[in-house]
Amino acid sequence: MGESPDNQPPSVPQKKRGGIYGVIGFLLVAGIVTLLVMKYLDQGEETTREDKYTPPKHLIVISIDALRADHLGCYGYKEPTSPGIDTLAKDGVVFERHYTCYPLTLPSHLTQLTGVSTLGTRVRDNLYHELPAEIQTLPEVMKAQGFRTGGFVSAHTLHSGSGIERGFEVFDDKDVRTLEPGSLTIAERSAPQTLKLAGDWISSLGTDRFFCFIHLFDPHAPYEPHSENGDKFRGNNTARYDGEIAYTDAAISRFILRLDELGLKKDTLIVITADHGEGLGEHDELTHGYYCFDSTTHVPLIMHGVPGIKPGTRVGGIARNYDLAPTLVELMGLDAIAFGKQVHGVSLMPAMKDPDTDMGLSAYVESHYAWLNANWAKIRGLRTKDSLTLFAGDDVMYFTDDKQLQNTADKNATPVSEARSEINRLMSSWMPPRKGTGKVRETTAGTPYPGESAVAQDFEAEQLSDTRDLPSPHAKTKTLLAYEEAELEYDSEHFSACADMLRKLIADDPEFIMALKLLAAVDRGLVTNGFKELGVDKCRALTREAADCYAKAATLADKHKQPEAAKDIRRNEGLLLVWLNDKKAVRELADTTQDVAIDWMFHLVSYRTAGQAAMADATAEALAYFQKLPPGLPFGEQAKRDIAKMQASEPLNLAPWEQ
Repeated sequence: MGESPDNQPPSVPQKKRGGIYGVIGFLLVAGIVTLLVMKYLDQGEETTREDKYTPPKHLIVISIDALRADHLGCYGYKEPTSPGIDTLAKDGVVFERHYTCYPLTLPSHLTQLTGVSTLGTRVRDNLYHELPAEIQTLPEVMKAQGFRTGGFVSAHTLHSGSGIERGFEVFDDKDVRTLEPGSLTIAERSAPQTLKLAGDWISSLGTDRFFCFIHLFDPHAPYEPHSENGDKFRGNNTARYDGEIAYTDAAISRFILRLDELGLKKDTLIVITADHGEGLGEHDELTHGYYCFDSTTHVPLIMHGVPGIKPGTRVGGIARNYDLAPTLVELMGLDAIAFGKQVHGVSLMPAMKDPDTDMGLSAYVESHYAWLNANWAKIRGLRTKDSLTLFAGDDVMYFTDDKQLQNTADKNATPVSEARSEINRLMSSWMPPRKGTGKVRETTAGTPYPGESAVAQDFEAEQLSDTRDLPSPHAKTKTLLAYEEAELEYDSEHFSACADMLRKLIADDPEFIMALKLLAAVDRGLVTNGFKELGVDKCRALTREAADCYAKAATLADKHKQPEAAKDIRRNEGLLLVWLNDKKAVRELADTTQDVAIDWMFHLVSYRTAGQAAMADATAEALAYFQKLPPGLPFGEQAKRDIAKMQASEPLNLAPWEQ
């Protein structure tokens, strides 16, 4: 119990102090308080100085096509494929479990540059889809904030027109924008060529801040040997694939050295990544695009020059390619509120600061490639740190082993159900910015991927079960493997061998539309490029085979409910029938399709097959029909040239062997 005032001891008489003593006491107290406050403020300033983040001045993103993470030394590979990249990794940050959401070139790169997965962009094809205008790109953000922006690409799959070029003041695709006349395969340029162009541009910028995006294509099939590698990396596909990585790595090392000589490396955030991996025979997949196993979705992500992050940091949690753009926004100190609202990913900065803390992310993966081109089921999946779950048709797969060889879905109902729920949640929340159907961006004329179909981009709501009634690509591995083997012969320009393999494949599976279309393209290419050696009879036989393949493929496209693809295929068929002067077949095709392009082909073949006396009537009918057509048709200018020849009674030599 406390003491009362009445019980306090007698007070000791004290001398009252006032005046100067009061002032001194006040000053002493004020001084102590001031010292404490100043000390606190000093500590605060010191803390602020420690926490203050200064972003890098420049940004370079190098994306290496078809590069598997597990074929780099910094990811544990034993072959000496990547000493230069490994050095950057040693001094930078490595994301050990980084996944692409879609194992195809254009879709993946658009996700890298927007932070929006393919659920939102709806770009699931290299040639026929394009980025919706409503989705902003990282280059657009950076250009608006004063950065110089340059993009340098190495393959036709990233040529301008898809949206990949948006925001770049310089977008260099001039060597790969169009296909080489007479060439059946994809246009590309080497890593040293592209890196030199990028380096020249960078060196011209002076002190300006810049963002440089560089795409390198060398590890993509076909795998070419390089004399620079000496006797290393010779032999099978895997060895030659490794050789392409080593060749690319050496070119990157020279590029980094040039940056250093320019005094730019120390002020630059350098990112090494990839769009997708490569099957190399795992899961009976030689290349990529068809499946969503780690062999094609696990790709590198390495960052060098991140301020305040310990060199050699390794992040073990899941990272996704749709995390790249929001991470770069934070690292580069950008003001991007609107951009941040569109992204599906998150900044990975917390994982870099504290790599022992798992951010708890999972990666959505998908492929519609087999559905678009073969009418097989779409594949959707979820990759966590410990498992991969895949859904395709009636197939349900659940893997916990590293190589995804042991499907244990029947023993893991709960995690499979959780993955299904998460995918359904993402599909309902990550919607595209519009509804409806897009236009096919290109025709298949001259395409480097003749087995693919020109299917329009779709923006409607999707369901996990929407292709459940279609066969799973996983049930078609034998067919796909045989097709990929033929496709590699095609890529290597071994066209006769490719055609023989395709004929056998079609005999085994007559409704495999990709094989029909590729055989038609190969036959047509052989005739176009080798008619002198083949002779007229062989040319006509190959042309007839190609026309028959197109006819069967168009019927299948109708069956698959792909009207744009069917229309495009029939136009190719019609042209070959004109070469063959098969007037009856062209008339039947025109009556079936009601397509003005094929109607015009009928007038061409009518003139070509008319006798001398009937040529004037055929010319008059062709001219009258053409004058009724609306302006701006794709074949309009060529039609005018053909009419001029008709009016001059000149022959229309359209077939290659007639040249």
